[in-house]
Amino acid sequence: MKAGRKLLHKIGITKRPIEERVAEVQRDLASHYKSIEIQVLDTWEHRGNVELYFKHRYQPFNYRIGTLTEYFKLNDVELVLDDLQQMKPKILTSVELELMEGNATKAMPVKI
Repeated sequence: MKAGRKLLHKIGITKRPIEERVAEVQRDLASHYKSIEIQVLDTWEHRGNVELYFKHRYQPFNYRIGTLTEYFKLNDVELVLDDLQQMKPKILTSVELELMEGNATKAMPVKI
């Protein structure tokens, strides 16, 4: 994406349509930049695990914008995309889904 004169990249996960998420990103950046051009480079299903990995692996390239932490100034985006494409899909188990939905007592029986 181009934000002002900067070339930035963003990582994130969403269950919403990508168009809806892109519009939200534009709104988030509007208070920081006058011009914003967003191009989606790729999307993957079942890759909720990619964001934490990405933030850790590419932390030296992190570019904070106010309270926004998912933006990066990358030297070679093709190498990064190749890296991310190597990650295997992560399909949640029923226990993980229960935990995410806040039903931890159903998901994990307690032994006394």
